[in-house]
Amino acid sequence: MSSAPLPALVVALTLVAVLATSGAAKLRDRRATRDAFTALRVPGVVPADAAATVLPWAELALAVALVLAPDGWLTVAAAAVLALMLAYTALVARALRFEEPVTCSCFGSLGRHDVDRTTVARNLLLSALAAALLASSLDGGSVVAALGALDRDGWWALLATLAAAAVAVLVVGGPGWSRSPAADDDLLDYERQAVPYGSLTLRDGRTASLLELSATQARLLVVLTPGCGPCVRTAERLDAWAARLGPAVGVLAVYPDEQSAEAAVGHAPELAAWEPELNVRRLFSVGAPAAVLLGADGYLAGGPVAGEEGVADFVEEVLAALADQPDPTGDAPAHL
Repeated sequence: MSSAPLPALVVALTLVAVLATSGAAKLRDRRATRDAFTALRVPGVVPADAAATVLPWAELALAVALVLAPDGWLTVAAAAVLALMLAYTALVARALRFEEPVTCSCFGSLGRHDVDRTTVARNLLLSALAAALLASSLDGGSVVAALGALDRDGWWALLATLAAAAVAVLVVGGPGWSRSPAADDDLLDYERQAVPYGSLTLRDGRTASLLELSATQARLLVVLTPGCGPCVRTAERLDAWAARLGPAVGVLAVYPDEQSAEAAVGHAPELAAWEPELNVRRLFSVGAPAAVLLGADGYLAGGPVAGEEGVADFVEEVLAALADQPDPTGDAPAHL
């Protein structure tokens, strides 16, 4: 580190910022961290509950260690960071091979998004930075010593680099920084679109198009994935929602395949259906959990919305809309 303090400092402080942000975000939303272990199918040899509790503190400890490690110990801290980044990279790369999209809370509530090639590329870059810091640390030195070695021009260069990084974060943002616009729209002001062509297979073996399913009754489709923590909790609420929404709106839990629909728990078996070739997820570009409301008039009546809280809030909006109808025991409301 002593031979090129400024480049090494930028790398070290970048990793410190990533680890501190990730650890703090995971502490704010521990349930999302635990759900990520399930969604990524972390091998059973890792105790998920204990690891999800320890992981945020480990990331924060590594951030502190990178800054405060004395001469000779920075190599140990950098090696630990590299091992962690490589483990993250292996998990998300493996998740790309899963049949259904995987939502990962890699940065707690700040990073909930489907795992894709961009996620792998980001983790590869972080691994490369950790490897570069490890190589630099072999020359000796520490972050504190490198900071002390900077002259005035070095400090300006470092501050300019940090400012540029901060601007990039603020401008680019990310999926976890703001709510989906659909979540803020009033249900009654929803811009109606025709129900697209898609199909579901019901528990009795009958396959029907989305338009056929909603021909006599508005349908709330709740997209779920087995083993997904938020999906399991959402599934456990379906029976209560079905009772409150009926008879105006029927509820269907949409699973990715017949096996997962047959094995579904947490709700009445008759609510389970599955989607041939994941056509519903592809039609509405959603992961799980998610929900969309099909109107009985052949038009979409709301959604799609995504996320456990988003689905729950959406159901409450539908219930409020039904409550405004003059005859809730009659046919499905006109706007549904």
